[in-house]
Amino acid sequence: MKRHHFSLFRLLGTVLFFQVVSSINAFAEIKRDYGTYPVPPAPPLPPAGGTVVDPTFETTIMRLTDANDGPDCVNAYSYWPTFNINNTRLLVYSGIAPLLYRFDPVNFAIIDKAVWDTPTPIGGTVGWEDAIWSGSDPDVIYAHDNLGMHLWAYNAATQTYTLIADFTSQYNPGDYLWQMSKSINTDNVFAFTRRDRRYHIVGYLVWKRDANQVVYSVNTTQLDEVQVDKSGRYLVVKTGQQGPGAIEVQVVDLRTLAVENLTDDGPDYAPGHSDNGNKIVIGADNWNNQVTYRTLANPHSFYPLINYGSDWTQDYHISMLANNEKWVLLSSYSEADGTPAGPFHDEIYQVATNGSGSVRRLAHHFSIYGGDYYASPRADVCRDGHLIAFTSNWGVEGGRKDVFVLKIP
Repeated sequence: MKRHHFSLFRLLGTVLFFQVVSSINAFAEIKRDYGTYPVPPAPPLPPAGGTVVDPTFETTIMRLTDANDGPDCVNAYSYWPTFNINNTRLLVYSGIAPLLYRFDPVNFAIIDKAVWDTPTPIGGTVGWEDAIWSGSDPDVIYAHDNLGMHLWAYNAATQTYTLIADFTSQYNPGDYLWQMSKSINTDNVFAFTRRDRRYHIVGYLVWKRDANQVVYSVNTTQLDEVQVDKSGRYLVVKTGQQGPGAIEVQVVDLRTLAVENLTDDGPDYAPGHSDNGNKIVIGADNWNNQVTYRTLANPHSFYPLINYGSDWTQDYHISMLANNEKWVLLSSYSEADGTPAGPFHDEIYQVATNGSGSVRRLAHHFSIYGGDYYASPRADVCRDGHLIAFTSNWGVEGGRKDVFVLKIP
């Protein structure tokens, strides 16, 4: 296995610089080293709306949900946004139904919340997990329904739906949409996995709103998911195939329809868990135990952002939802019982995307994985980069899960 060694001089120089300006720069309080910070006992939890201070990293964490909201409350995923474009609305799931919060990002306070159970005009319900907030309207969120292949825009202020697209007549009866992706910068390019009435994956499609046209459609059972980049120019196709020589990822240029195949192993070391920025993809290299950066225009070339060396005991999710793409958000968790010793374990942290190895360590998430997928934090960052949502059972394996909001200094 290759090892990527970061410059200790560079890191020490960064730390010394921030020590000098600590009296005038609040960012100096963020830890930027590669030290090991064991997870301390989880602080006592307040009711929903209350806050705690992370005992190691001294950041502020709000408990967004509690037992009054549902049996288990979770955020969706690292690339499906909890926050709308200006952090005034949040989407989470209560274990029973999706919840839409109104939020005051300036005073870091919950205003109110409502159950999102409004039926569509044709009587269906919409999927919450891959619902995506509008890139321009803070009240609008996009979602597909359970009655075919309809795409809706829901206005949370007026509690009304607008039908955006209906693909039902273009595909087989009983087919439905799954795992939506959208160009974050605009509400123009949408991509979906397509499943049949037996729940089998049968393909995927890309639709452009300005042309009102499906511009790319593939029938295949060899698929995990598809993801549009922020600009809407590129589609990243996760084939679900792994092993030496396997094509794990395809990159489709939606302007030319050219396809680039990326091998799971060398020479490409295709991105596994990943998220797309503006014409870039940042993802896990599962062969060399590192996170890599590559442009979608030239996806065969890449460079490492962080390497975990011989520590294979942790997994992580990646979020590139922030407008500032100088940093990528990672949330690590360990599948083994207990917390192994080592840097970044059970942490939420940022890594510089310029290849310098710089890090910003933000919080422990206090969640014990224990084989429960929804106990993984799956942290997602907001558009302006100041807030992060994550899920945690707060130090109790198998305990109730809640959603928390981390405030970045």
